[in-house]
Amino acid sequence: MNRKQLIAQAALQLFAERGFENTSTALIAKAAEVSEALIFKHFGNKDHLLDYIIRSGYKRIIEQGRGRLPEKAPLELIYRIIDLPYTLVQEEPAFWKLQNRLVDVAVARTQHERFMQPLPGLLSTAFQQLGYQEPDKEARLLMLLVEVLWKSLATQDHGDIPEMLAFIKTKYQPQT
Repeated sequence: MNRKQLIAQAALQLFAERGFENTSTALIAKAAEVSEALIFKHFGNKDHLLDYIIRSGYKRIIEQGRGRLPEKAPLELIYRIIDLPYTLVQEEPAFWKLQNRLVDVAVARTQHERFMQPLPGLLSTAFQQLGYQEPDKEARLLMLLVEVLWKSLATQDHGDIPEMLAFIKTKYQPQT
């Protein structure tokens, strides 16, 4: 890991735990065991560092997730989208905790919206293939549920979540 990545990793952990506003560049430098000047050399300022963390986080998540969702079986796609928040938060808890803290930060909101953008269409198609009468509304409802799961996972203990995910999946079956 190079110094830039080391700084970004230390900042991610601190921003997730303490919040962006409550984390100084001096604290980041200490945690990364680098000089504060090196932070400014690599990122310019704390805002640019945050921007880098968010953009590189979503890039990393998208690259790791390639092939995770495309499924020929519509029910399997729905189940994978239901599992998506749990899977991703398990893989990168600090990133998602930070993302949850940044709901009012434009770059965080924009990156999350871009990441989520294809899901409603995929869900609508899956619900249509399963014979649901209002596939667009079903997709919107499930997306709301997925967002709530994400927020819950980012801020709370995950103990009962697998049980809840299994329960949610029982609600979705082919329609006759």
